[in-house]
Amino acid sequence: MMDNRNMRKFLLTAVLPCCFFAIAHAQSLVKTQVSRSAILIGDQFTLTIEAAINPGANTISWPVLPESMAHFEVVNTGKLDSLYTNKQLSGLAQTFTITSFDSGKWSFPSLVIKVQTRGPAPTASTYFTDTVPITVSFSTSDTTNVLKDIKPIREAERISNVWYWVGGGLLLAALTALVTWYLRRKKKMPVTDTQRSRLSPYDEALKELEALKAYQLAVPADAVVVHHKLAEILKRFLTRSQAANFMNKTTGDILILLRDQSLNTGMLAKAASCLRCSDAVKFAKYQPGVIESENSLLAAREVINVIQLEMTTPKK
Repeated sequence: MMDNRNMRKFLLTAVLPCCFFAIAHAQSLVKTQVSRSAILIGDQFTLTIEAAINPGANTISWPVLPESMAHFEVVNTGKLDSLYTNKQLSGLAQTFTITSFDSGKWSFPSLVIKVQTRGPAPTASTYFTDTVPITVSFSTSDTTNVLKDIKPIREAERISNVWYWVGGGLLLAALTALVTWYLRRKKKMPVTDTQRSRLSPYDEALKELEALKAYQLAVPADAVVVHHKLAEILKRFLTRSQAANFMNKTTGDILILLRDQSLNTGMLAKAASCLRCSDAVKFAKYQPGVIESENSLLAAREVINVIQLEMTTPKK
């Protein structure tokens, strides 16, 4: 029998190199790639799995992702494609489109690929994809703030309180005059049919979306108007159809409410894309391209159609 010294020498010179070779070989056979490691809540990223294992000589059990898992949801599952090396079939690859509505730092779980060789003496092997860290946040953090020096203490200026009373009196008089004028004007103005929508929420939304076709998306000023109106149309439709005020809600609040109403993941992602683009145009002076504007129009129409269909479909 080998003593402890010879046993350690055997492990270092023979066993450990074999282990390292097996790990490196497994990593070279299976690769995991993501399009990006940080997203905003509701945004999407792609996960690509490649296995350099010849499916012609092996039986491969490929992983199947559920539509929903902890912290992640699968938006789209791409086709299982073949990989070729020198025009010879050499492996398989598949791409998944994934989103998340939970803010935080998460790890996309490892997936299992089982392989069994074909022949008179088949052998079975198991491979694991890498876990991928993904950061989900509401907005990108601002790192441009610069600390400034503390200003010295200044003595407070003494101001007579008389001017506060004078200013308060003038403000009160102005408010009284404004309220009186508004009430008198409201009494004189009859309520016309144009001030009240006789259309259903769905028909009104489609009519307003149709009216947006009059704008030229290639003209920057027209594109800005279209994106402003898109957000208003979607919020007004939700306000009238859901009997709740969505007009003053933020994009994040609207997405949470839509998710709670069981809007499917694909439509929720399209609503997020449409509203966030409108926010960027309105608040960040972002200038979208023609294709991006057309996609926002289509997304708003699809979201409204799906919500209307779910409202009118009898519950089983």
